Amino acid sequence: MVAALKAHAAWLVNALGVNRNPLRRPIDRLAAGITVLLLMIALIAIPASGLFGASLHADLTQRAAESAATTQPVTATLTTRPTLSVPVSEAYSQDALSSTAVVEWRTGLQPHSTTLQVPADSSPGDTLTVWIDQAGNRVPPPASAGSITISAIFAAILVLLVIELACIALIAGTQNFARRMSMRAWEREWAFLQHGGTWSQR
Repeated sequence: MVAALKAHAAWLVNALGVNRNPLRRPIDRLAAGITVLLLMIALIAIPASGLFGASLHADLTQRAAESAATTQPVTATLTTRPTLSVPVSEAYSQDALSSTAVVEWRTGLQPHSTTLQVPADSSPGDTLTVWIDQAGNRVPPPASAGSITISAIFAAILVLLVIELACIALIAGTQNFARRMSMRAWEREWAFLQHGGTWSQR
C-alpha cells in the first residue's frame, strides 16, 4: 500500500513536472491535473461535511423545539387486549413478536383513538404516553438531543463517504482512460517507427 502510494506520488510529480521529458505526453499532464483537482475536492470535503453536519444539527434542533412547542404528551388507555401483528409461526424469535392494541385519550370532552404497538403482556386499562398536536391527533414525539446528534453525525459521514468514493472512482477512471490513450499513442508511434518513420517524442 505504501509502495503504491509512493509510486502514485512519483507519477504525479513527473506528470506535472516543468522539465522536458520525452516520455511525457499531454494526456499525462491532463490526467495529473484532474487527479490533483479531485484530491483537493476530497480534502475540502472533510471540513465541508463537518459544516454540513453542524448545520443539519442546528436545523433538526430547531425543528424539535418547534415540535415541542406545538405538541404535548397525554396519557392514553388501552381499550382492547393486545393482538399479535406478526404470527408466531412467522416470528424468528420472541423478540420479533409484535403486539398492537387500540388506545384512547381525550382532549377536553372529545375522545380520540388509534392502534399502537404495545407490550404483549399489556391488559385493557393499562396506560401509556402518546404525543398529540393542538387538534388532539397523535403525532411523533419531538426528537431527543441524542437522536438529533446521531442523525447529524450519520448524515455528515454519509456525505463524506459519497464524495470520497466519487473522487476515488473519478481518479481511477481518469487515469485508466489516460493510460489507454497513452498505450494507443505508443502503439501508433511504434508502428510508425517500424515503417521507417522517426520518433516524434510526443
